[in-house]
Amino acid sequence: MSLGFGQTPNTNAPLTWSDCVSLASRYNPDLAAARNSLESSRASYFGSYNGLCPQITLSNSYSDSNASNDSENWQVGGSVRLNLFNRSQIYSIKSSRAFTAQSEANLKQTSAALRFNLRVAFAQLLFAQKNIEVSQSIVNMRQQEAQLVTLRYNSGTEFKGNMLRANAQFLQAKADLDKSVRDLRTVQRVLNRQLGLDEFTVIIVTNTLEIQEPGDLPKDEQSLLNSRPDVVLQEAQVESAQAGLGQSKSALWPNLSANYSQSSSGGSESSSFNSFQPNWGLTLNYPLFGGGPTAAYYAISAAKNNLEKENQNLRSVRAQAVVDIETAWSNFSNAIDQLKVQSELLTASRTRYDEANIRYDSGLMTYDNWEIISTDRVSQEHQTIQAQLNALVAEASWAKAKGMQGSVK
Repeated sequence: MSLGFGQTPNTNAPLTWSDCVSLASRYNPDLAAARNSLESSRASYFGSYNGLCPQITLSNSYSDSNASNDSENWQVGGSVRLNLFNRSQIYSIKSSRAFTAQSEANLKQTSAALRFNLRVAFAQLLFAQKNIEVSQSIVNMRQQEAQLVTLRYNSGTEFKGNMLRANAQFLQAKADLDKSVRDLRTVQRVLNRQLGLDEFTVIIVTNTLEIQEPGDLPKDEQSLLNSRPDVVLQEAQVESAQAGLGQSKSALWPNLSANYSQSSSGGSESSSFNSFQPNWGLTLNYPLFGGGPTAAYYAISAAKNNLEKENQNLRSVRAQAVVDIETAWSNFSNAIDQLKVQSELLTASRTRYDEANIRYDSGLMTYDNWEIISTDRVSQEHQTIQAQLNALVAEASWAKAKGMQGSVK
């Protein structure tokens, strides 16, 4: 299914995983906000270079005074001012660049989080649909059991309590099916949220999500940290704090600028262009108080402490990232092992149930034993679906922990 920009999904056609990624890239509000934030910071960064550009001013003025006969006066001129040395302006540019780096890292983090949440929502909807199919098959199974036990009760070969229990289990199966239908709408709502659809849309998803084995735990977990968006974001914050420290120290340096101007005046507009008077000079500014060294001392102290704070935060983020990597790998490995076990248990349970039906029909098994095997079959069906979902979520968490799960941009 191919979706173009501005189109809404066709509810009659199931969405694949790639369709959902495409929709989320276009419509998710969190992703759109992060993009706009990045564009805003880029514009501010490029605009910060204006402080290094020459300041050129052109003027043309006219005045009229009744105090004298020659009362009209025209004046034209132009001036140029250029900062030759201004550390504050340099670090203002570096600060804007660091803020842009933060916005870029925030976009990556938002995109990575969206991909994780989207994959979980897609998997939940996929298995919610599958759960309805399983629940319907269990309803059919319980209905046949209830009919069989009722028939045997009517023929005098089964107890009334067993007949009542069989019918109650049939009602329970129908209640579970109704719950599965309600749960389907809930997870559809969750997927709608991740896709960024403003109006609720009944979405059906298709295809399966292949689960890859986790492999061995990486020997050098530190090598994975540079690809994690949270680490990249914190590194950008350290860069911003470094720029802030440089900005605070700039008050200790003088500002040097060059000025050049020409002006001319006359009694008429044309005569005002006849004789221009050039003027040029250099200006050296060094504030001693109210923004000079006295203020810089405390600004530098605050900036140093802020930089140290960001460096410690970076240590904390990197340490937590290593914990996240190992925890996610362990959980994924456990989920894969449990899925393998659960698949074998389901196969065994289905086989035992088929064998028990034959023995119960032949009168070689009591209802109590048959009911235990039947209930185990129902339990294993639901537990297998949950184990498959758990494995998919664990895989997404493992990819997120490594910072290599891709993004939605």
